[in-house]
Amino acid sequence: MPEEDIRVTVEAFCEDLVHGRMLSANTVRAYRGDLTRFCGWDSGDGLPTNEAFTSRRLRSFLRSEAARGLDGGSLARVVSAMRTFGAWLMETGRLGSNPARLLSMPRVPDRLPGFLSIAEVRQVLDSYDSSTPLGTRNRAVVELLYGSGLRAGECAGLKVSDLDVGQRQLRVVGKGDKERIIPIPSLTLERVTDWLRERPVMLDPARRGDPGTVFLSIRGRALDPRDIRRIVANGVSSAARASGASPHTFRHSFATHLLDSGADLRSVQEMLGHASLSTTQGYTHLTRERLREAYRKAHPRGED
Repeated sequence: MPEEDIRVTVEAFCEDLVHGRMLSANTVRAYRGDLTRFCGWDSGDGLPTNEAFTSRRLRSFLRSEAARGLDGGSLARVVSAMRTFGAWLMETGRLGSNPARLLSMPRVPDRLPGFLSIAEVRQVLDSYDSSTPLGTRNRAVVELLYGSGLRAGECAGLKVSDLDVGQRQLRVVGKGDKERIIPIPSLTLERVTDWLRERPVMLDPARRGDPGTVFLSIRGRALDPRDIRRIVANGVSSAARASGASPHTFRHSFATHLLDSGADLRSVQEMLGHASLSTTQGYTHLTRERLREAYRKAHPRGED
C-alpha cells in the first residue's frame, strides 16, 4: 500500500468509529483530537505518514502530553485512542503490527463523584422562578437531571415522544445507543408537565418547525448539553451550598440518594445506563463514608 498522509488516515478511522463501530460522538471527538495532536506533533522531519506511527514516537508524544499538564485520566484516554487506532491500521492493512500495544496504561487514581444533600438539591430547584416560561423550563430540566439521573446530553436530546406520562416513565437512548426505561417521580413529572404546557410559547412555526425535543430555547431550537450546563450553573449560583455543582452532580446525587434509601445496585446500574456494575459500585463508597461519618459523630466510641 502506498504511503498515506496520516491525517487522512485518522479521518477514515473516525468515520469507521462512527458508522462501523457506532461509538458515541463524544468518544470519537476525543479520539480525533488526540490523534490530530499526534499528527501535528514534531512534524518537522517529513511527517506525517502512517509509517510515523512507531512505539518510539508514541512514547515521546505521551511524555510531551504529560509535560503539558494532562492528568492520568486524560493520558489513559490518549493511550486508548492510540491502541484502537493501531489495531485499526493493522486490520485495514496499513501497518503490519500495532506499536501502540506496547504502551503502558497510566494509573488513574480513583475519583469519587461529588453529590448534593437533599436540602441542597431543593435549594437549587427553588432558585428558579416558576412564574415565567423560562423559569418553568429550567426547573423542569434540573428536576429531570435529579429525578431520573439523566446525563446532560440525554436531557437535551429527550423527545416529547420519549415521555410516557400515563406510566410515569421515559425512554432514553444513552451511550452506545443503548436504550433504557427510567421511572419519573411524581413531583418531577408535575414540573415537566408544567413546562409542556408552556412549551408552545417557544415555538414559531413561521420560522422553523418543531424539533420534537422536550426542552426548547427561547427561539424554538432544541437545547444542547452546553445549554443544560448553563441552566444548572444559573441555579447553582443562586444556591450557595451547592457551589460548583454541574449536571453530573445531580446525576450523582440521584444515584447516591437511591442507594442511601436501600435501592439495590443492579437497579441503580440499569437506571444510570452503566455498562459495567463496577462503575455503579463507585457510589457505594460515598454511602459507606457517610455511614462512617455518622458513626464517628454519634457513637460514644466513634472518636476513639
